[in-house]
Amino acid sequence: MTVDVDPREQTAVNWVSRRQLLRVGLRGGIVMLLAACAPAAPSAPPTAAPAAPAPTQAAAPAAKPTTSAPAAPAPTVAPTVAAAVKPTSVGAAAAAGQPKPGGTLRVAHAGTPRQLDPAKQISGDEYMITLGVYDTLVLFDKDLSLKPQLASSWETSQDLKTWTFKLQSGVKFHHGKALDANDVVMTIKRVLDPATGSVLRSSLTMIDTIEAPDANTVKMTLKFPYAELLAPLSSREASILPADRLDKVSQEPSGTGPFVFKEIVQGDHALLTKNPNYWRPGLPYLDQLLLKEIPEAATRVTALQNGEVDVMWQVPFELMDQLKGNPDVVVDEITTESWDPLVMDLRKPPFDNVKVRQAIRYAINKDELIKLSLFGHGVKVPIPLAPSNPAYPDNAPNIEQDYAKAKQLLADAGLANGFETPLYIGVGRPQREREGVALADMLKPLNITTNIQRMPIDKFFADIEGKGEFYTDGWFGDQGTDMHLYPMFHSTGSWNNDVFHWTNKDVDDVLDKARQTSDVKQRKQLYAKLVEILNDDSPLAISWVANTANAYRKNVQGMHTWPDLRIWAGEAWLG
Repeated sequence: MTVDVDPREQTAVNWVSRRQLLRVGLRGGIVMLLAACAPAAPSAPPTAAPAAPAPTQAAAPAAKPTTSAPAAPAPTVAPTVAAAVKPTSVGAAAAAGQPKPGGTLRVAHAGTPRQLDPAKQISGDEYMITLGVYDTLVLFDKDLSLKPQLASSWETSQDLKTWTFKLQSGVKFHHGKALDANDVVMTIKRVLDPATGSVLRSSLTMIDTIEAPDANTVKMTLKFPYAELLAPLSSREASILPADRLDKVSQEPSGTGPFVFKEIVQGDHALLTKNPNYWRPGLPYLDQLLLKEIPEAATRVTALQNGEVDVMWQVPFELMDQLKGNPDVVVDEITTESWDPLVMDLRKPPFDNVKVRQAIRYAINKDELIKLSLFGHGVKVPIPLAPSNPAYPDNAPNIEQDYAKAKQLLADAGLANGFETPLYIGVGRPQREREGVALADMLKPLNITTNIQRMPIDKFFADIEGKGEFYTDGWFGDQGTDMHLYPMFHSTGSWNNDVFHWTNKDVDDVLDKARQTSDVKQRKQLYAKLVEILNDDSPLAISWVANTANAYRKNVQGMHTWPDLRIWAGEAWLG
C-alpha cells in the first residue's frame, strides 16, 4: 500500500521558526497526516521539479487549507516511497515564460543578521542568507508540499521507524567538495548535539541513529514512529553543511544552494552572488541577491515605490493600502500561523504567580487587539494554530475580557492595588509595537502600570528575548504542527528552554503522545487538552494567528509569499 499525505500536513505549515516571528521559528502549522492506503503502485519514473512560473503578476493569496486527510493506517502499512527526482532543467520554464537571466534582486528587510550558522539562526533576516546559500534534504515548497531537494528519493519501513534517503548526484558545495552522505550525517548530528544550541534540536530528538551505508545513502532509525520527520528535515536549521568545514560555517558559509555568500556589512546589507555550478541546470537566473537592511517600515515602502528595491519583506498592515494603490507594485497576502504572544518571565515576580498571569489574560480583549495591531488581518485563537489546521481542537475556548474577574484574581494574589513593570518592545516589527501599546492600555483598569521600553530589534533579541520579564514577541509557523508546538511548550523544547521557561508535566505528556500518533482525531483531542492547560496555567498570552504579505515590483517574477515567511530567490528573475 502507498501512503499519501495531505499537502498541508506535509508542510505542516505551522504557519511561520521565528524568528521567523522571530525565532521564527515562523515560529504554527499543518500536521503531517497519513491518508488512507491503497494498493501499492510501482515507483514513478524520475520527473522534473516544477518549472519556474511564467512572467505574470505575483501569486494570488494562498487558499485556505482543505479538510483533513483520513486518519493514518496502523504501522503495518507497506513502506512509503518518494519518487526519485532529477536535477531540474529550466528549459521548459524558459520556453513558457521566457525568464531573463542576469540582474540584481534587491530585498528590503528590517533587521541585522547576527548569525551565519544555520543551526543557530533565529531571525528571518538571517534565514534569508541561509535560504540562498544552502539546500536541505527536503524542500518545503510554496504549494505547502514537501518535495525532494538534496534527497532525490526516500522510503520508510513498515513501522515508520526507519527512513532511508538517496542523495542527488553531481552536487557540489561552493568550495568544490562533492556532496556525500557523511555531510548529511554530520549536519544532523551537529543539530542534535546540545552543545550546538540549535532551536531545531527538540524537533529531531526522535532520531535514535543516523548513518551512511554508502556515499549516496542516509539511514535514520527513530525511537518511535514519527510521520512528520520530513518537516524538520526541510527546516532552514537543517541546511546541509560540508563536513570538512564545520568549523568555518560562521565565518565562511559554503553550501550547495543557488547563491554564494559574498559579504555582509553590518547595518547595511548582505550580498550573495550566482552559483555558476548549481546542481539545478540553468538556475539561478539572477546574478546577485542583495539583502538591504532598512529598519523603518515607511522607508522600506518608499524605497519600493521609488524602485530603489525590488522586494519588501513583511509589509506592515497599516501600509498595505498605500502599496496596493501603486500600479507598479504587487502585494501578495496569505494566511499563516504566525503569532505574537505577550511573554511573561515565569521565574520573576509577580509573573511567577499564576493568578497574576490569569488576571492579565482576562484584561485582554482579543478582538480589539487584532483590530488595533493587525488592522483585522488575523484570527483570535487560544493556541498558535490556525482554525483551518486539521489538528485544531474543536470549539477551542478563548479567554474573553472580564475585568471583574481580573481584579479579583489580582486581589487574590495580594496585588489589589496593581503593580508597575517594564514592557519591552522591539522596534522594526510594527504589529508588535502596536500590540504592546494596546496591551498597556488594556492593563490600566487593573492599575498595572507598564513602562514601555522600545529598542532596536537586534538588541531586543540579544538582551530581552528569554531574559526580560514582560514583552511582546513573535514567531512564524513551521513546517510541522509538532515541530511548532513541541519546541514551544514541552519542558525540553528548544524555544521553551530559551524563552518561556515553563515546565508542566501534563503538557509534556500531551505533546509526547501527540507526536507519536498520526490519527487526526486523537491529535485534536490531545491539543484540546493543551488548550485547557494553556488557559489555566497562562504561561503567556496568545491572542492570534496573523496573515502576512510581501510586496514586489511588477517586473519581479518567480517570487512568492510563503507560509513560513521565507524569502527564496532561486527561481526569481527580473522582467
